[in-house]
Amino acid sequence: MRKNSLRVFLCDLTHDTIILVSDTIPINIGFIGSYLKKCHGESVDISLFKYPDSVIEAIKYNPPDVIALSNYSWNSKLSEYVAGVAKRFNPSVITVQGGTNFPHESEIQLDYLLSRPNTDMFVELEAELTFSSFIDEYIKQQGDKDIIFDSPIDGCVYIKPETRNSKTPKLLKGGVPKRLKELDEIPSPYLSGMMDVFFDGKLTPFIETNRGCPFTCSFCHTGNKYFNKINMFSIERVINEIKYIGPKASSLGIVNLHLADTNFGMYSRDRELCENLHETYKDFGWPRQIMATTGKNNKERVIDITKIMGNIFSVNMSVQSMDKQVLSNISRDNIKTDDYIAVNKHLNEVGRSTKGELIIGLPGETKESFVSGVKKVINAGVSQVTIYSLMMLHGTMFKNPSYRKKFGMKGKYRLVPLNFGEYDGTRIFDIEETCYKTKDMSFDDYLYIRGLSLVVEVAHNSRPFASLFKYVKSLEIKLSHFILEVYDSIDSAPKIVKGILQGFLDETSNELWNSEEELTEFYSKDENYTNLYTGQVGGNLIYKYKAISLTKGCRGWSKYIGAVIKKLAKQTKNKLADEKSIINQIDTLIEFENNRLNGVLEPDANLDAIKMESNYNITKWLETHENTPLINFKLKKPITYKFIYTNEQISSMRDYFKRYGTNNNALSKIVTRVSNVESLFRRVITPDSEE
Repeated sequence: MRKNSLRVFLCDLTHDTIILVSDTIPINIGFIGSYLKKCHGESVDISLFKYPDSVIEAIKYNPPDVIALSNYSWNSKLSEYVAGVAKRFNPSVITVQGGTNFPHESEIQLDYLLSRPNTDMFVELEAELTFSSFIDEYIKQQGDKDIIFDSPIDGCVYIKPETRNSKTPKLLKGGVPKRLKELDEIPSPYLSGMMDVFFDGKLTPFIETNRGCPFTCSFCHTGNKYFNKINMFSIERVINEIKYIGPKASSLGIVNLHLADTNFGMYSRDRELCENLHETYKDFGWPRQIMATTGKNNKERVIDITKIMGNIFSVNMSVQSMDKQVLSNISRDNIKTDDYIAVNKHLNEVGRSTKGELIIGLPGETKESFVSGVKKVINAGVSQVTIYSLMMLHGTMFKNPSYRKKFGMKGKYRLVPLNFGEYDGTRIFDIEETCYKTKDMSFDDYLYIRGLSLVVEVAHNSRPFASLFKYVKSLEIKLSHFILEVYDSIDSAPKIVKGILQGFLDETSNELWNSEEELTEFYSKDENYTNLYTGQVGGNLIYKYKAISLTKGCRGWSKYIGAVIKKLAKQTKNKLADEKSIINQIDTLIEFENNRLNGVLEPDANLDAIKMESNYNITKWLETHENTPLINFKLKKPITYKFIYTNEQISSMRDYFKRYGTNNNALSKIVTRVSNVESLFRRVITPDSEE
């Protein structure tokens, strides 16, 4: 490296006080660094950072000339703090931020930058060309801020330095940055070895095969027209990256992969990528889980292309809402309901899992329309229905005052789950605004829907009680009706189940604050910070209570679900079985599911095989049409089932425990990082399958 090279730090930081929250290899800064190196060669000395303590130590040892940091909702305050550290150790440093957590409107941008005094400049939209051009200007002007920031730079937004502390601060904003049409102009940071330092056994590989999104959904930053055209990396390059990553990830025991694409599987070439991922899986046992967002349209193509990966890859059937007016309000079109049902039916028949997403609090949504939408999605056969609270993010319409006023949208603030920490003696909290009320949805409605969301997540998603749910279908009861019955009858549930739901609702209410300042002041106090640090509060509530339900409450849930089925069965005419027989069947299925779930996500669990005798051929019954009665599979002689963990399952769980930990917050993180949690349940072995 040349002696007078410009020192540039590129940071995509994650909170890591409790667990590693953002656990992906930082390919975003890899792209920026790789393109910068291509353009400037030995004139720049580039260092990449993921962990806060590492960059703080590097700043103290040899501070950079320029530090650029990613800015998302989960690391915004952390990045601002580290920018301040850089200024303390080098007052001449230029601090840059970039990412999705930035408003589009100039007036809001000014307020945003004024609230972040440690940030000199924000890079909008795609950053490779813009940041490289900025470095050109830095070198040309020898780092003189007064000259560099005297006139607008395309793709950059900043306050003219000498006006920042005046009564009339002046915002300078360049033109819209160009997009790279040929993405291979960015050298691969994987293939160059730039990302090798991040293969440390803690981070998950991250791959991007294309950029852009043809859809205009208002809740997503890629709904911006800037991103409407799709640009792609070459298929050869991506395949070479997969081949490069495979053996490295495998040797570290890493089992999962993240895809950055917003519509994976929607393009014909994605078939070849799936074939190569499958080959890598056969050669190296990686990836075993793929986290990705699949295409919103062309579902038939998505299904056909991704079938190669089987249940390693789940097809995302996101709808966000099932109400036509709400969809119009957020500029979104959904797949037709009949097609939605047909696609899910096909995927279920071939044994593949699907994911559906809904968002609470969208403009125009009522409690009744939302519950109706949940019922439609469940009845369509989606195997996992994920229900999110609406985040009012910068870069979306939900930060626009006039849009919020039109729909009566009200926001409160909460800690981004687990995104806090103490760095160099300073406590930092990253905060998000969530919509808790609109003109069409009260706060009580919000709480009701949140409770329903937990019941759907615990009882339905990942099929923890699959045989019991099939029994419901055999009674010709719609699953949506059954799940609402489970929710609305919760007062009759065992104490542990009622406690789980009540704990969730209490935390849901208590996690919301009127301002960021109130939240920060409260959690900065030692006793309250200790509660965060020990995991009493501050996690992802849905997944925290799902993890508690699977590890501590599964027997309570199965008993309760069985009791609800028994109640409904009494109301159903069943000519093939009397009441005593029905109770026996349901109790048998409860035992079956308890055995299948035994030890899941429990680091100290006894993993030995469990045996169970049954007078019913449950596994054969599970393969039949959904309305088939279990009584048809009663045996003359009992059958013995074995419930086992495979070596692959054990190694996957060990990887997750090693990387994330074993407390409730860690387990909640694991749940979000496993694309198909059912893959962690015990396998069921019958005498036939052992032959």
